Amino acid sequence: RPPPGAVGVGHASYDTIESTFIEEYDARLTLYKHRSTGAEFLAYVPDSTRKGPNTSGNNNSGGGGYDPKPDKVFGIAFRTKPSSSTGVPHILEHSVLCGSRKYPSRDPFAYLLKGSLQTFLNAFTYPDRTVYPVASRNQVDFYNLMDVYLDAVFHPRAVEEEGWWVLRQEGWRYDVVGANEDGTVGDDESDGDGGDRDLADVNYALDSMINRAEFEYKGVVFSEMKGAYSDPEGLIDRISQTLLFPDNSYRFDSGGDPAVIPTLTREEFVSFYKKYYHPTNSRLFVAGDESDVYHALSQADRYMSPMGYNPESRKDSAIVYQKRTFHKPVFERRPYAAAPGEGDSGFMLCITWLLNTQPTTSMMQLAWIVLDSLLLGKPSSPLTKALEDSNLGESTIGGGLDDTLLQSTFSIGMKGLKKREDVNVLEGLIMNTLHKLDSDGFSEDDIASSMNTIEFSLREGGGGLRGMEIFLGALSQWNYDQSPREAIIYEDALKMLKDEIARTGSNLFQQMIRDTLISNNHRVSLELYPSANLEEEQLQDQKIQISTAQSRMSDGEYQNVIDEGIKLKQLQAMEETPEVIASNPSLSISDIDSTPVEYPIHVEDNFAKSGIELVLHEVESDGIAYVDFGLDVSMVPYDEIVLLNSLVALLNEAGTSDMNDAEFRNYIGKVTGGVSANLQVMSVKPAGWDDEIKVLPGINILSMLFIRGKCTADKIPDLFDVFTKILMDVNLDSKDILRNALKSDLSGRKSSLTNRGHSFADTRLRGRYSVRNFLGEKMHGYSSLDSSAAVLEAVDADWAQFVLRLENMRQAIINGNRNGMIINLTGDRYVLDAAMEIAEDFLVNKLPVDLGNPAPPTPDFRSVEHPWVAPAREEMKGAFSSQDEGIAVPTQVAYVAEGGRMYDVGEDVSGSASVVSHYLSTGYMWDVIRAKNGAYGAYSKFSSVDGVGTFFTYRDPNTPDTTLGLFNGAAQSVLDDVESSALTRDNNAAITTAIIGTIGGLDGSALSPRAAGWEALIRHLYGESTISRQRHRNEILKTTVDDFIDYAQRVKSWRDQSIAIVASLSAFNEMKSRTGQELSVLVQANADQEEDQSGEL
Repeated sequence: RPPPGAVGVGHASYDTIESTFIEEYDARLTLYKHRSTGAEFLAYVPDSTRKGPNTSGNNNSGGGGYDPKPDKVFGIAFRTKPSSSTGVPHILEHSVLCGSRKYPSRDPFAYLLKGSLQTFLNAFTYPDRTVYPVASRNQVDFYNLMDVYLDAVFHPRAVEEEGWWVLRQEGWRYDVVGANEDGTVGDDESDGDGGDRDLADVNYALDSMINRAEFEYKGVVFSEMKGAYSDPEGLIDRISQTLLFPDNSYRFDSGGDPAVIPTLTREEFVSFYKKYYHPTNSRLFVAGDESDVYHALSQADRYMSPMGYNPESRKDSAIVYQKRTFHKPVFERRPYAAAPGEGDSGFMLCITWLLNTQPTTSMMQLAWIVLDSLLLGKPSSPLTKALEDSNLGESTIGGGLDDTLLQSTFSIGMKGLKKREDVNVLEGLIMNTLHKLDSDGFSEDDIASSMNTIEFSLREGGGGLRGMEIFLGALSQWNYDQSPREAIIYEDALKMLKDEIARTGSNLFQQMIRDTLISNNHRVSLELYPSANLEEEQLQDQKIQISTAQSRMSDGEYQNVIDEGIKLKQLQAMEETPEVIASNPSLSISDIDSTPVEYPIHVEDNFAKSGIELVLHEVESDGIAYVDFGLDVSMVPYDEIVLLNSLVALLNEAGTSDMNDAEFRNYIGKVTGGVSANLQVMSVKPAGWDDEIKVLPGINILSMLFIRGKCTADKIPDLFDVFTKILMDVNLDSKDILRNALKSDLSGRKSSLTNRGHSFADTRLRGRYSVRNFLGEKMHGYSSLDSSAAVLEAVDADWAQFVLRLENMRQAIINGNRNGMIINLTGDRYVLDAAMEIAEDFLVNKLPVDLGNPAPPTPDFRSVEHPWVAPAREEMKGAFSSQDEGIAVPTQVAYVAEGGRMYDVGEDVSGSASVVSHYLSTGYMWDVIRAKNGAYGAYSKFSSVDGVGTFFTYRDPNTPDTTLGLFNGAAQSVLDDVESSALTRDNNAAITTAIIGTIGGLDGSALSPRAAGWEALIRHLYGESTISRQRHRNEILKTTVDDFIDYAQRVKSWRDQSIAIVASLSAFNEMKSRTGQELSVLVQANADQEEDQSGEL
């Protein structure tokens, strides 16, 4: 009998196939089948009788809005099988959200981004399915999101005649190079009355082909995939999949190959939609309470019933198994675009195996997860360690197990190989290591550690988006007509696996290695080799592709391209009618909680007379204790802070005096759910500013080393034992471990330059405006590439001296004054009681006390300047002497950032600034830079902490100067909206929409217990009071048109304006040739050489 609050829900339009209460999740899972169409619908209803959060007197947060209940989630998925690499599934994923029958706006998706309380709003394209999930914590908003998505997938305008433009905007199109803003070619001569140019009056008659304008490709997905194909690690995965699956649809790139995307026709686009977007081929999901389930069933029924039953859509979408057909492993070599100056180094190799050719049992699926952990889960895992210790390359790639599709794969390799000959050596090393593991097996500790880590992860659960995890997890089998329930339950499989391990020990995993890896010839060894010319060759190939297509156009076809370009620009610029705007679902201010989300917190100074501050958070945690122990590191000299990452790396990876690295990490895995060290450097409010919201001076900084861990209640003593060993007994004399960690970290950040350039550009830019931001850039931004390379050199140059510096650093930190330490505990009441008892012993008896030479008291950094500030301020003067910079990387897209100071230090900042920034991100930036000009992302960002505003783009196909020019129009667009009907005192609907969207982003999803405890701690350390949070929220809710005007004027006159751009050298050269503007362009030639190429541009 199901417990109260988790009863099954019936519906007249559906048959109930299965309904069970799942103990693993304390939830009822029900599978329905729609009678009219055969669509399957999965409902997940958590037990509503579970206890809520603590509301006792221990909660002195001053608030009470914390609600741990999970977000409401809805989703619909279609099995979409590509037959080419045109990216049609991906383009449709974007396109169906560009208006529908009930919501005819050009972009209801963007409207929801502007003004909903959504906690998740996105869509995903997999190699064999397209998924549309949404989530919200507000029921009205949730039902709105659900209806928009249902109408979008079943009645999109994109496949109707009226939606002719959508494929061109979202997928690909020809644009005229250098065309006027309205799409016309030649001199931009307006009528004088500002009206739209009539196509009938535009004469483009051509005397010859010579007079034709030059075309270029544009389109949101096209830009996205150009960026994806610029990432060598992503490229090696895509090519490997193509080679591994020669006989089924996985050989095609569902995301789209930029070289193939422009071959997609509208007929193919519409045909693909009609073939697969039918209810019979759909799988729907809802997570919420019983009323949410019934509403979702009813809403979906209204959309699906008129469409009838179409068994062919489901039959045609079926994915067939790829058989093991290779008589010998496949070896391929392909080029990738190398970084400038990289030369002939930087080879990559990845080996990928096809694991299964038929459905796998739940126990074996779990066994593969465990084997993946055994092989690669930790730096000390044997396969990872063998590769990292070989010094053949910079770091491992491949990611191991991928079990999200019909057939699982296993991939492993390395990047940064120095010589071509190393490729064969690496392949031999991988196979030899697997042979050795087949022979020697794994120890009992190895297996116990991996098993406990995985079981802990399964039982712990996530935060508010647990429903999303259930939906996406269920699809890993449900998409192939298997049981969604079997995809997410684990207790039976876990028991069977434990029994099998008890019976056979390591033999199970040895047999798996032997049968599916060593003896399996159906594998691909793919080498990527660096090519300094590939980027230019790809640009030339694209130009040839375009010119060839244009040469085959008749005059009429060419004219049609021009005309459609003008029509598209006109449509994008056209104001939508009040009726169309009103069709978008909306909320009102009354739908918003008037108070901010507050998390339980209790603070006790000098806990147990230890001198250390205790912070408690009583939340429901299912018996899991979350412990964070922080130590001040401000005593570390400024010129030594570059070594802090080395100390953290060793704390996370090295062994102890009586256990080597593998043994110690296994011990941690056996008794905890995970322990890690990390560094936190954060601004804090000056003393007395708790209730204020002002631009901070940037000199009040907390710098702390945190050891963070989690365990079940019975393992709390073991967790603190691990803390003790990590802090005081980790063997810092572990050169190889540190070298591997530093190389891998440096390699990862270098790779991020190519695929996350917007983050580096924004961080670089903001580092010019405050000392705290500069420290962040120095430690984690582009500057850290140089400092990390220098640290690696120091490791090799004089290890004895280096390890002495680390040991001195550790001793200074752990012997620091206890008033600079803090312990943060999160969990159920009984968990906290148990943890406090063990914590007292740890703090009083385990931490060292130097009675002969006690450390001076840690200063109150809310009252005094941090000691790193003065030297950092001096370094800033030389580090950023050039305000406008470029960072050259091999990429087909750009990441452009521009910003400036909008508020001075100490100046009050209204919460309304966040509203206007949100308005710009979801309005001008989305409409003009994304939709019209093809960038995959464009954003406005403002921080009241530093008073700095920035604009930046993501996977931007435009030359940087074009985007900078578009940035210049952002502030004026707000003022123009004020002058028009969009933003007025009489019509503030747009302001209300922006307010709601801002609040949605502020409140976010329900947090997991661990995240709630950590968020409350950060707020406490920052010095932010409940009063200031309420004031900030009130100012957001009271935003007026005057606030929009004020913000726009500040952007137009922002001070110390500067830019930072990540792009290719060719893009910077083109920018200079077009504008004459010179930047100081930094070229990351290799791991230890940075070259300023500004003089060559």
